[in-house]
Amino acid sequence: MKAFFSIAIAAFLVAAPLSEAAASKLDKTQLAEILADKGYNVQDHGGNRVRVNVGGYNIIVAIDGADGDITYITWLPGVTGDDLGYKFLNSFNNAVKFGRAYVDRDGDVTIQMDRNSAGGVSVENVESDFDVFLLLIAKFLSDLESRAVA
Repeated sequence: MKAFFSIAIAAFLVAAPLSEAAASKLDKTQLAEILADKGYNVQDHGGNRVRVNVGGYNIIVAIDGADGDITYITWLPGVTGDDLGYKFLNSFNNAVKFGRAYVDRDGDVTIQMDRNSAGGVSVENVESDFDVFLLLIAKFLSDLESRAVA
């Protein structure tokens, strides 16, 4: 058993530098390339942001802060805070721990998800995070539709 742990620790130490090298601070150009390579229509949105149009939604993907944290954000056209109420928003936010929905200053419903990037971000992180964000939008819309039917 001791030999097994020794081998496992040695394998971890050998792979650790590779993991760190694969996860780095991305710039806007790299971020755009990752999403474009997945087939998305990516456009510059100024600063450290790109805009991706998916299913009629404009999703802003921004690199923020000294650690290069990544924020995914979209607004739901035609849906306002008056349409939802805070009880619905609180229920959604309690059910979903990796993102949040809120009403912005203009009264628009906003969905946002953040990636803390202190250790760097890999291509796979960006790809999977974007997929998760799309699922987050779909869940919000599904919950909203379920509420309207009930």
